[in-house]
Amino acid sequence: MKLSIVTTLYRSSRYIDAFYRRTVADAQTLTSAFEIVFVNDASPDDSLEVARQLCAVDPRVKVIDLARNFGQHRALMCGMRHSTGERVFVIDVDLEEEPENLGRFWRAMDEDPETDVVVGQLEKKTLPFTKAVTSDLFYKVFNAFSPVQVSDRDIVSRLMKRSYVDALLQYGETELFLPAVWKDAGFRQKRIAATKVFDGKSSYTFRKKLIMAIDAITSFSSKPLTGIFYLGLLSSGAAVLVILYLLAQKLFWGRVFLGWTSLMAALFLIGGVIIFSIGVVGIYISKIFLEVKGRPTSLVRAIYQGDRVHVALAADNPRREREWQG
Repeated sequence: MKLSIVTTLYRSSRYIDAFYRRTVADAQTLTSAFEIVFVNDASPDDSLEVARQLCAVDPRVKVIDLARNFGQHRALMCGMRHSTGERVFVIDVDLEEEPENLGRFWRAMDEDPETDVVVGQLEKKTLPFTKAVTSDLFYKVFNAFSPVQVSDRDIVSRLMKRSYVDALLQYGETELFLPAVWKDAGFRQKRIAATKVFDGKSSYTFRKKLIMAIDAITSFSSKPLTGIFYLGLLSSGAAVLVILYLLAQKLFWGRVFLGWTSLMAALFLIGGVIIFSIGVVGIYISKIFLEVKGRPTSLVRAIYQGDRVHVALAADNPRREREWQG
């Protein structure tokens, strides 16, 4: 297999046919040995049925049905794990990113054989105001805390060599933030201009985005923990200075400062800092709790390809690797 095209399905039924036609048309100009891997992330619509219809007419289509919703990033990793191509092209199915990028990325990789990954990068972001502000804020905060710097102009679409994909699959975190993983894996990455059209709809609610932001920062950085140390050090130093100042006022000038309001304000401030610090430490402890259990990053309910249906429960867990036989 020369090429694997991997995408995920979640409320995607209206895009699948157009995505399939455009992707196949472009892939056929590059190689005849390719496959399309659809990963159904427990989509609530009829995405699975639409994708299975493609299986019946095209044996190059493989549909992986996950046991429940694991999230886009884990679903993409599952799709890459089940891909077999020497090159793997990852893209969103919603057509916001052009499937024809495949040909452009393929030729860019052929021009430089040393390139391991070709990534699409936006020349200009065209997002609604609210989404643009929250996106910029997220990446600025993430890059401020994380040693892995992620560009907010990189899109999902990318063409990867098998060696790079195999390296990605060694990441077995329960809390997975793919943009940082893609960058952290290293290798030789080449960026070329690409476009993306936002259709105004997103399956990511504000709550999901907030959770993802917290998970992303705490997964790739220990700076919040060291920040707590310095915050405590600063608070302790300020407290010592205040105590020395009050003692000096009492001993040398006989002044005693009275004030219930200032005392309560100080107590609330210190209490807030303590509770916040405990909360940050608690997030890291909860992540340790989740990671040490070594649960699978995804569970496969069934795999459909051609007229074959493999029905079983298979785990994708790099730390507990096992061969699944359908």
